[in-house]
Amino acid sequence: MRVRRALMWLIVLALPFALLAAGEWGLRVAGFGRNLEPLFVPNPQRPDYLLANPRVATRFFTDPSQAPQVSIETAFFRATKAPGTFRVFVQGESSAAGFPYGLGASLAGMLDQRLERAFPGREIEVVSTALSAVTSYALVDFADEILSQQPDAVVIYVGHNEFLGILGVGSTMRMSASPRLTRAFMRAREWRLFQLMNRVLGGFARRPSPGNAGSVDSLMAEVAGERSITLGSRLFEAGVGQFETNLDALLGCYRKFGVPVFIGTLASNERDQPPLAILAETGIEAALAAETAYHAAQDAEAAGDFRAARDGYAWARDLDPLRFRAPSAFNEVVARVAERHDAQLVDVHAAFVGSSPNGLVGERLMLEHVHPNLDGYFLLADAFFHAMIAKGLPGTPQVTITDEQARREIPVSDVDRWLGEYKVQRVRSAWPFTVAAKPFESPLPASEGERLAQELYRQRITWAEAQDGLRQYQLAAGDRAEYLRTTAILADAFPFTGPLQFDTAAALIALGRPADALRYARRAAELEPRNVNHLLVHAHALILNGRHGEARPVLERVLELEPGNTTAREVLPQLGEG
Repeated sequence: MRVRRALMWLIVLALPFALLAAGEWGLRVAGFGRNLEPLFVPNPQRPDYLLANPRVATRFFTDPSQAPQVSIETAFFRATKAPGTFRVFVQGESSAAGFPYGLGASLAGMLDQRLERAFPGREIEVVSTALSAVTSYALVDFADEILSQQPDAVVIYVGHNEFLGILGVGSTMRMSASPRLTRAFMRAREWRLFQLMNRVLGGFARRPSPGNAGSVDSLMAEVAGERSITLGSRLFEAGVGQFETNLDALLGCYRKFGVPVFIGTLASNERDQPPLAILAETGIEAALAAETAYHAAQDAEAAGDFRAARDGYAWARDLDPLRFRAPSAFNEVVARVAERHDAQLVDVHAAFVGSSPNGLVGERLMLEHVHPNLDGYFLLADAFFHAMIAKGLPGTPQVTITDEQARREIPVSDVDRWLGEYKVQRVRSAWPFTVAAKPFESPLPASEGERLAQELYRQRITWAEAQDGLRQYQLAAGDRAEYLRTTAILADAFPFTGPLQFDTAAALIALGRPADALRYARRAAELEPRNVNHLLVHAHALILNGRHGEARPVLERVLELEPGNTTAREVLPQLGEG
C-alpha cells in the first residue's frame, strides 16, 4: 500500500514536468520559435574566418524586430586558432567599440596595433565584441562563446549603459526593473514555451520616449525609460547591484578557466559636460541639485582650488539623474570585483585624470559625455597595453615603440576622422544634449577624405570603398605615410586578402620598417603561395630582418615557379650556403 501511494505521488509530482517537456518538444518539432543568434558566425566568403554576428543584439529580445539597429564592428579572425597566436577578446559598450570613429579607434583596434608593433614576430588577434547600448548582462551572455575561441586574455571596459542600456533597470528595453527577474528571463528565453507565452501576452513593448515626437531621435532617447534616477534611490541601488552581480559572474567564469582578465575603471567628461538632465529638462528637482554642484565646481576651478573642483565635478555627475554616465560607485564596484577574482585592475580613470589639465577630465580627451576623442582612445588602449606588458603578456616586447610614435601611427584614417566628426555632431544635435533637436547637415567637403566620409555617411559607398578611394588618392598625391596608414587599416580589416597584405608590406619596406613588414609579407605569401611578387616581398622582408636562412627557400620557390626570375637569381647567391 505504501509503495502504491508513493508511486501515485511520484506520478502526480512528475506529471506537470512531463507535460511541460512534451509541450516544449512538440513546439520544437512543429518549428515554433527561434534559437538564439550566436555571437560568432563564419564569413560567407571565407568560412575559415569568423566574425561577430551582425544580428547578435536580437538575442536580448523576445521579438527580434524590437532590437535596435546596433552591431559589433566587423572584424575577422581565424576559425581555427593558429599555433603561437596571442588572442585577446575585448568586451564592453560603445566607448569600448570606438564610437564614433569605428574599429580603428576602438580599444581592440588601438590595442592590436600596439601589440603588433611590440611583437612583430607573433601572430596577434585582438577581437572586439563591444556593442553599443548594452549592459553587463550582454557581457555575461557572451562569455561562454568567447571561451570557446581560446582567449589568451580578456579586456573589459563597461558600465556607462548600466542604467539605461538594453535590459538596464531604467531602460525602455527591459523585461523588468528587477535584476533577479531579468536573469530569469535570460535563462528561459530560448524555451519555446516561454516564447509562446510571451507572444500570447504580447512580450515587452518599448515605451514611447516622451517629448520626441517629430524630432530627430537618437538611440539615447530610445532607450531612456526612467529619466530621473536619483542618487541612492531604489532604482539606483538596483543598478549598482545589477552591475556588481553581473561582473562577479563574468570574472568568476573566466577565472574558472584560467583566462587572465584586465578590467578598467571608467572615465567620463566631468568638467565640460553640464548635467544632462538640465539640458534635457527632465527630473527637474534632482537636476537642479546637480546643476548647483556643477556651478560650485566651476567656481572652485576659477579660484584655483583644483582638488575641490575635481571632487565637485564628480559629485555633479553622480547627482545627475539622467544616468548616461557611470557614477563613482561603479569604479568602486570594479575595484572590488577585480580583487575578489584576482583580475588585473586597470585604472583608466586615473590615467585620464593624470593626462588632463589640472586633473579635470573634459573636452581635451572627451567628445561629449563618455566617448573619448582620438587622444582619449589612445590613452584608453595605452593603459591596457602597459598593464598587459607589466603582467608579461604576451611576453617581453621584441621591439620598443615609444608612446609618441605609436600615437602618430594610430589606425584611424582621414575618412574615419571625418565620419566620427559627423556622427558626434549628429548625436549632440539631438536629445539629451538639447530639447529642440534638429537635423545635422554636413558642410561642403574641403578635402578628399572629407568628401569620401560624406559619401559614406550618406551610405552611398561602403567603408571599404571609402578607404580604398582614400589610399589611391594618397598614393597619387605622394603622401606615403598616410597611404601606408590607410592601406594597413584595410589589410588588417581583411586579413584574408593577399594584395592588401602585399601592398602594406611593400609600403612598410619603402618607409624603412622591415620588422613591421614581415607580418604582412608572410600573410601575402601564405594567402597566394604561387604569386611570385608575394614571395619576393616575403623574401625581401626576411633578408632585411637578417633571417637569410628563411629567405633562401622562399627564393628557391620563386625559381621553381619562374626559373628566369632576375631578382631571385641575383639575390640567392648573395645569401651564402643554407
